[in-house]
Amino acid sequence: MGKMPLPKQLSDKEKKDVHKERPPFLAKKSIEFTENPKLYDKKPTNIEDFSNLYFEIWKLSSKPYQQEYWNKHGQWGDNYSETMETFLGDCRAVLDTSDYAVEMTPKQREMLQKFYDMMEDYEADPKAVSDPGYGVNDAAIIEDPLFAKCREYAKLVYEELSGDDLEAWEKATEKKS
Repeated sequence: MGKMPLPKQLSDKEKKDVHKERPPFLAKKSIEFTENPKLYDKKPTNIEDFSNLYFEIWKLSSKPYQQEYWNKHGQWGDNYSETMETFLGDCRAVLDTSDYAVEMTPKQREMLQKFYDMMEDYEADPKAVSDPGYGVNDAAIIEDPLFAKCREYAKLVYEELSGDDLEAWEKATEKKS
């Protein structure tokens, strides 16, 4: 097993940048993991321990993120297919109670399951923009009205899980830009 990276104390400017780039819950988690890498060794038992899942849900909810980072066609960035692969895998792990149940409210579990099903249905829908992978159709997916419905529900799921108000955060970060 590799050595755990040494903790890094972020400067105030670095923390402000994280808060500008990510909603409050994700910013807090990012800073915690950067400054305390031992948190990676903690066995996740509560929904809040799955910050990667929160990140994927937020990426699926954020059209500005998608426009900036998806559709890079092989350049460094992100794309729809990678986001979906990670989301579906992480979500299955959280919802699967065969080994142990992840602590969350019944409403959170219901919404997460509904969103998981919605995204699987989107992928299988012949009317939806197809995804051959690696960002090829990302621009069309971003503008697909069927995907827009998924994106709107993703916002609700993210807000229910995190307690963040995405609209308020987006307005606050727009003013600071």
